[in-house]
Amino acid sequence: MSHQAIYRKFRPKIFDDVLGQEHVTRTLKNQIMSQNIAHAYLFSGIRGTGKTSTAKIFARAVNCLNNHEGNPCNECEICISILDETNMDVIEMDAASNNGVDDIRELRDKVMFLPVKSKYKVYIIDEVHMLSKGAFNALLKTLEEPPEHLLFILATTEPQKIPATILSRCQRFDLKRINADIIVENMKKICNELEIKYEEKALKLIAANSEGAMRDAQSILDRCISFNSQVDYDTVINLLGTVNYQVILEAVEAIADKNIVKTMSLVDNILNSGKELTFFLDELIICFRNMLIIKTTNSSDNLMRISEDETNEIKELNKKISVEEIVKIIEELSIAQSECKKALNPRVLLETKLIKMLHNVHYVNLDVLVERIENIESSINGKYQPKDAVKEPESTENIERTIKTTSVKKTEKEDILKTEKIENVDKNKEEALENKQQNKSDQAIFDAIISEWQSLLKEIRRENAGLQAIIRESKLTEVINKKAVFEFDSKFTFHINAANQPKNKEEFKEILSRFLNEKCEVEFITKKEIKSVKPKTTIKDVYEDLKNEFGEIVEYKQED
Repeated sequence: MSHQAIYRKFRPKIFDDVLGQEHVTRTLKNQIMSQNIAHAYLFSGIRGTGKTSTAKIFARAVNCLNNHEGNPCNECEICISILDETNMDVIEMDAASNNGVDDIRELRDKVMFLPVKSKYKVYIIDEVHMLSKGAFNALLKTLEEPPEHLLFILATTEPQKIPATILSRCQRFDLKRINADIIVENMKKICNELEIKYEEKALKLIAANSEGAMRDAQSILDRCISFNSQVDYDTVINLLGTVNYQVILEAVEAIADKNIVKTMSLVDNILNSGKELTFFLDELIICFRNMLIIKTTNSSDNLMRISEDETNEIKELNKKISVEEIVKIIEELSIAQSECKKALNPRVLLETKLIKMLHNVHYVNLDVLVERIENIESSINGKYQPKDAVKEPESTENIERTIKTTSVKKTEKEDILKTEKIENVDKNKEEALENKQQNKSDQAIFDAIISEWQSLLKEIRRENAGLQAIIRESKLTEVINKKAVFEFDSKFTFHINAANQPKNKEEFKEILSRFLNEKCEVEFITKKEIKSVKPKTTIKDVYEDLKNEFGEIVEYKQED
């Protein structure tokens, strides 16, 4: 007898054999037992999750002569003919190769005929999203008013491509990815039935690489059996072209320890063993992703491609690295993975990226660091002036010297106006002095923040590491009336939104006030929002105010 693929040989025959999809199979069984059958069904989900198998089981179940609790008996004349694909009432068609309007029109003409010997005439249309727009329109009328003997079962991996008018006329069932433990148990059952020796570690690796698709796992298992007549870990590694997970963990440890020599050695060994860089980077990113999940949630749920023993090793590695570093490493490796696919020499690119990543322990942008140092030096030398900083008012004595009045014909009017002028000058003098004192206080706050910026960030990190990660991307631009204005670059949309959340803003204000020993307000803005706020304390500004009040008698003269 010719060889039959494992996924075909062990295809589910009843609903109870469809693993990991109980939310679908239970509903279908209940509908069959209650005779509450719809006229159209849509099964969607990724490849290898049981869409077509479920459709075929359902086609047998609705026509079975000896139905048992919703499952087909697979022994009656109808079930056997459907299994042998000799039943004329169950038609399976591939929409990828029969996607034209004429194909659907032909189908529409045939559906009107009664079934030959079955209760229902069943049409299973696989990959239905491949139908053309015209074909969907041709199918629409039949779906809207189908004959009683007709049953449509549509299957697709991309339901978003199906028109809403079709979706609304179907009962939709989404088949989810199958849990790795279920896949492993199914492969154990297959190996035992075929009398094949296996390592459980190897089966777990197959399940991890199948990404929730049972058919993929069974296909890999079939290859392993053909290669070595048994299923062991090394065989699976070689067939999949992946990197041994222990090597991945060693690479993670080397990166966490900033050990460039060991990291480069591991990369060299991986390439010399014939492995692809893309596989290595993919596994490395997944490993750091698992570390991030464990470190942030303190849970081992939702991990990818990993066993329980390897989970314990990851927990130990997590002690050597912070959340911020893991996030940055994942970002850098993802960029490297994308660039390596297009690079002429991906090895050199990867090694360069790794060395750069390991050297920048704190991942500080050098341009930003240089700018901060220059600002601090300028502040110490008394030369630094922030952008849009508030200028100190000119001396009020100069204001008095530059304002002169002309004589007024009427003595009484002159006395009144002189008195008002003096009062206004005194008032402006007080305001100018007050602004000057305020500006000095603001300048002191500004200088303190600039000079102690790194210390402030450390203080914030002690209180709230997440808040520090947000604030460190900002830059102090000015201090006005004891309100410190911090600027974010327009690309940091997430940071500005997070910083402006009431809880974060209030916490930062408290930390800043405590750090400066002076109560301060804070404001977070983007570059395009910056507006210079300057009090009217210059000679010209005071003159304009007086002119508005005494326009007919006040003159302004700029002294040299």
